[in-house]
Amino acid sequence: MVKTESLWTREFIAINAIAFLTYCNIAIFFQFHDYLATLNIPPNQIGFLIAIFSISALIIRPIISPMVTDENSKKWMFAGCCLLVGSLALYNFSTGFWSMAITRTLHGATYVMVGTAAISKLVSIIPKDRSSQAFGLFSVITLLPFAVVPPLMEPLSDFLGGFDGAINVSAAMMLINLPLIGLFKSHDSETTLITSRYTIRDGLLNLRNPQVWSLLVINLIVWTSFTTIFFFLKGFGDNIGISNPGLFFTVSTFTEMAVRVLAGHLFDKADKKLLLIASILVLAGGYLAIGMVSGPSGFFILAFALGLGWGIILPVINGFLYDVSEPRFRGLNANLATQMFQAGFSLGPLAGGMILSHFGYFSLFLTSGLFLLTAIPLASFTTGKR
Repeated sequence: MVKTESLWTREFIAINAIAFLTYCNIAIFFQFHDYLATLNIPPNQIGFLIAIFSISALIIRPIISPMVTDENSKKWMFAGCCLLVGSLALYNFSTGFWSMAITRTLHGATYVMVGTAAISKLVSIIPKDRSSQAFGLFSVITLLPFAVVPPLMEPLSDFLGGFDGAINVSAAMMLINLPLIGLFKSHDSETTLITSRYTIRDGLLNLRNPQVWSLLVINLIVWTSFTTIFFFLKGFGDNIGISNPGLFFTVSTFTEMAVRVLAGHLFDKADKKLLLIASILVLAGGYLAIGMVSGPSGFFILAFALGLGWGIILPVINGFLYDVSEPRFRGLNANLATQMFQAGFSLGPLAGGMILSHFGYFSLFLTSGLFLLTAIPLASFTTGKR
């Protein structure tokens, strides 16, 4: 009988601590729109300055992902953290459009260096048969800053003399990552196969696996449909008389976290294909129903239901992808999954905005739910075996 490896190793705790600090660095930009409005920047250029961070990450990630391996991930994380601190310092001197555009581009590029290396390291330290639990716990850590940091930003900015003061504190916190990176060691398990660099031929061979590309496309569909809720729900909530629509995501986020903490260990014991299909149906039903609610009771019941669906589907997709990937491609595929997340955050608002402007909220949420259902046929390509 094979002994089950412990998930709670020194390295797993370290990678989660690094992720928490890094996502705190992102969560502080909750009020970035208001900050940009105080600078000498035309209002019609503010949206681009917010988006260019993600655009930079979207471009850089596929370029560096094949270069980042378990063996060199420590160097990438260390260099990325140092450069990230430098890019944050540039916000103090960025007061116009072009200086801020350069700063945002560099910030996105250095952030993706840390994130790509962290994912590559994470997949190398996950024990066998604990993948969904590990990704579930990791995702809880990455969600936590968005539940904790935004309410603190206004008093923190006032105390520190402005938003740029909060950015400087965030930059100093990133320095804590440096000693944490030193806790990682090399591994002699089968995951050492990940240490070989990928060629274009390797990447194409990896994507010929129908389980890999189907899960990546499902991930893209899930995130694209999610963004139509995330970016446009506030306006809908205001229209139906919800006093604080933002509480929808407070309820859904804490539900996600509870599901992953309390039931994460069951994800690897259950049939992941059935969990995947069931969570798609729950989410699609929730999206279809949102446009029909007319009061706070239904609104927040759906927040709980969608939090349940999101809490299951995201770690299951990541764990499933880990299971069906060749060991040497696990880091690459985990980063490709993150690329799908960023692509969804580009496609969703673009398509959602067009649908909303022409047809209204009901059609927007209806389309989102129907689009999500297209992921079910793709799930037929998944078996859970490599």
